[in-house]
Amino acid sequence: MPLPALSLALVFGWSFLALAGLAFAFYLVALWATRRHLRDEPAIAPADSLPPVSLLKPLKGLEDALEENLESFFLQDYPAPFEIVFATTDDDDPALEVAKRVAARHPQVAVRFVLSDDAFGLNPKVANLAGAVEAAQYDLIHQSDANVRVPASYLRRIVGELIAAEASVLTSVVVGVGEQRPGAAMENLQLSAFIAPAMCLALRVADITCVCGKSMLLYKSELNGELGGLASVRNVLCEDFVLGERYKALGKKVLLSPTPVFNVNSDCGVERFVGRHGRWLKMRVTLHLPGFVADLLSNPVALSILGVVASGFEVSVMAAAACIILAKGLADQVALRLVRTPMKWRYALLSPVKDLLLLPLWVNAVFGRTVVWRGRRLRFGKETRLIPIDGEEPEAEAYPAPNPR
Repeated sequence: MPLPALSLALVFGWSFLALAGLAFAFYLVALWATRRHLRDEPAIAPADSLPPVSLLKPLKGLEDALEENLESFFLQDYPAPFEIVFATTDDDDPALEVAKRVAARHPQVAVRFVLSDDAFGLNPKVANLAGAVEAAQYDLIHQSDANVRVPASYLRRIVGELIAAEASVLTSVVVGVGEQRPGAAMENLQLSAFIAPAMCLALRVADITCVCGKSMLLYKSELNGELGGLASVRNVLCEDFVLGERYKALGKKVLLSPTPVFNVNSDCGVERFVGRHGRWLKMRVTLHLPGFVADLLSNPVALSILGVVASGFEVSVMAAAACIILAKGLADQVALRLVRTPMKWRYALLSPVKDLLLLPLWVNAVFGRTVVWRGRRLRFGKETRLIPIDGEEPEAEAYPAPNPR
């Protein structure tokens, strides 16, 4: 007697579950790559060969734990001179008072404050950073966001690694820490249990170095020379990725350091998580379509839920999906332990919720290219080129050079 044919719904359901299983297996490989990369001990140049450095800190509003984040850069045990250049496009930015307060506690560190021109370009971060680059005293510069915190040995280690490898650019694995609300926990889960492993996987399996603007060490002379300076990416939202690809195209060596930086997210709500990653996925689809598709195919939770819905909520499919979702949640905790201290269980249990939230954001990115970022309504063109909704772009000569204060 022939076996009954599976219904089309079950075929679709189990097909999605098969993809979910493959995605989970791929995630386990990413965890292996993360463990291997973070245990790496790269060559470090001797202390007496390390050059002076300008640390660039663009400021915009009161980030979570801003004072502690900024102070971590004043506490670097670096053997050569270094300075910190704070930049803002607004004289009344409340972050300025915080930065000045921290600087007053550390008079031994050279500090300068720069007023950047907000009209430099459509990317407000690049516009802000341009003023800091212009004012930097030293050729070797390190840019990092104001919500980043680093250990005291960070600068010594990354500069030593860059010099020893004779590289042009160094970036770091980004780890999310400090959660005190559900939105912050989801942000930190995404950074620590998805983005950090993805960066390590790309390097260790595909030999691709992903450049992340949370922390970039590079030479001002190279940036302003062959790379065309920040003016060449002033109207690009994903400027870090674009610059990284240009360095590679020129045959420059780009490094991913095993020394992580810590992105502090403590008090943000779920709406900020949704807004940030909705924008990130829209960038992804215009920047690298295969990677955008891979984002969905690397989400076992979303694929499992799609399998359950496609099967018409078949009990066997639901049971298998529950096992995959549970396994993914446990693996996320392994990922966290690889890069940081464990997360409290009330936040760790948000892991499948976070993964499921990414599904509608992914679908929205397929059809939408409009974003609102820092009060500006823009749409994405090729390679995340920013286009004002009215379609008009300012001419290059309309951007005056940033002025130090």
